[in-house]
Amino acid sequence: MRTAHALRIAITAIGLAAHAVAAQQPASATGSRRQGIDVLTYDFRVEFPASGVPDLVRFVATATAARAVGISQLTLDLASTMQVDSAQVNRSAARFDRRGESVEVTLPAGQGDTLQVALFYHGLPTDGLIIQRHPTLGWTAFGDNFPNRAHQWLAVVDHPSDKALVHWDVIAPATHRVIANGRLLEATPDTAPAATRRVRTRWATERPIYPSVMVIGVAPFAVVELADTSCIMGELSGCVRQSVWTTPAKRGVVPGAFARAGEIVALFSRLVGPFPYEKLAHVASSTRYGGMENAGAIFYADNLFAPGSPGELLIAHETAHQWFGDAVTVREWPHVWLSEGFATYFAALWVEHAQGSAAMTAHMTRMRAKVLASPITMQKPVIDEGLTDVRRVLNTNVYEKAGFVLHMLRREVGDSAFFGAIRNYYATYRHGNAMTADLQVEFEKTAGRPLDWFFAQWMQRTGVADVRPSWRWDSARRILVVTAVQGTRSAPYRLSLALDVIDSTGVTQRVRLAVPAQATAVIDVPMTLTNAPRRVDFDPDVSLLGTLVTPARR
Repeated sequence: MRTAHALRIAITAIGLAAHAVAAQQPASATGSRRQGIDVLTYDFRVEFPASGVPDLVRFVATATAARAVGISQLTLDLASTMQVDSAQVNRSAARFDRRGESVEVTLPAGQGDTLQVALFYHGLPTDGLIIQRHPTLGWTAFGDNFPNRAHQWLAVVDHPSDKALVHWDVIAPATHRVIANGRLLEATPDTAPAATRRVRTRWATERPIYPSVMVIGVAPFAVVELADTSCIMGELSGCVRQSVWTTPAKRGVVPGAFARAGEIVALFSRLVGPFPYEKLAHVASSTRYGGMENAGAIFYADNLFAPGSPGELLIAHETAHQWFGDAVTVREWPHVWLSEGFATYFAALWVEHAQGSAAMTAHMTRMRAKVLASPITMQKPVIDEGLTDVRRVLNTNVYEKAGFVLHMLRREVGDSAFFGAIRNYYATYRHGNAMTADLQVEFEKTAGRPLDWFFAQWMQRTGVADVRPSWRWDSARRILVVTAVQGTRSAPYRLSLALDVIDSTGVTQRVRLAVPAQATAVIDVPMTLTNAPRRVDFDPDVSLLGTLVTPARR
């Protein structure tokens, strides 16, 4: 087993190599990592007042970064609403320039070295860190950073391509508890009188994460520990400790669906690889999303904590993100389907595991219907290279369409190749960044054949398939013949079409038919029949992304 330090060195080397490749590619319209800079660690100190609803929060953000030759400044993203008091480099005063939503810190002479750059600032965040009055709890504060809102309160390189370890040092009233990424190191009260006593809480990660999922939650939490599960299934030693953080008034609805949280982690660990983080907390919070997959500390909208609690499907989706999105992170925003599409499909895999194949089929039917009903399906491809505004990065293309494409890919290559490719992809890029081409390579290795056609037509094209299949019995040759007509709404697709053939005795055989990308294709079905079939059902496993119009029964 490699130590955390050894792993971080390896990850840094991978990151710098990836940066060298990225530097040769066209600049992304949605930003990128800093040229010649790799942030290794962030140390954040966040200080709340001792009493009352916070009207000002003090911050110190320290970035430990490796720089390449010729780099004389570090630019950190930070909202203009935050007032910067001073800057330091290696604990000595440094010059800085405020430029809109960023701060440029001048670095001393040197090259190929590692520096500590600290910013001291204060303010009341208007976004990112959501501070709210609460009718019974006084006030709460929750990080809500996605997609690029971390810089509303944290001085960071606010882009997924630069991942780093994070250390939290939070000073908050003793009436509140603090949850954050990583492992709890300390929760120590000061010696002030009870009315103004504060507690210093420190958390630290042992694996690098990106700024969108670096968060804290501060509230008078009630904490429910879940039973130890998924032991020997974590990347780090021991069991995967899970807990639920909610308000005291809602403690009674826990565990609810969280009773299956351990089983969800166990399933995904078997399918993908060991759980990547120090623990997994499920937190009732303030977030604009139903759930947000912060690494090791999933934040759910507080209003979901009711009898029945957040449902298993949402818990499974956000838990899957711990592998896909958090541990393996997209390098560029247009490829965010590698996060959301995987989480969507792995939630479907949980349905298949927990409820059976019929429930999975029904789930995929609903997923397909949502794709077909969404206007963006015909307007943009899943990989939207024209994306310029990351506030628009989430839509049904990157959730349901991408999730359904993974379902089709599974049927295309088979379960063994499908899950083998996913395990290899995860093992190769965990705690780093990846792009769609990286995933394609892993699938081509396990499938043993090119799949560029598959990724091109489903990830880079707009629309879905439009198929009108029919069948006839060729009595002279004793062959079942299928005719597939395409192209009414979209250009023809190359498809793998499932058929259930019910023979004259009532026995059902399932076959998959390779349909070429032609307007009309006439295909002999590769199966043996002695008589004309009684019936042929098209797409019985719901693995075709598109509309399917079959002739009316006679």
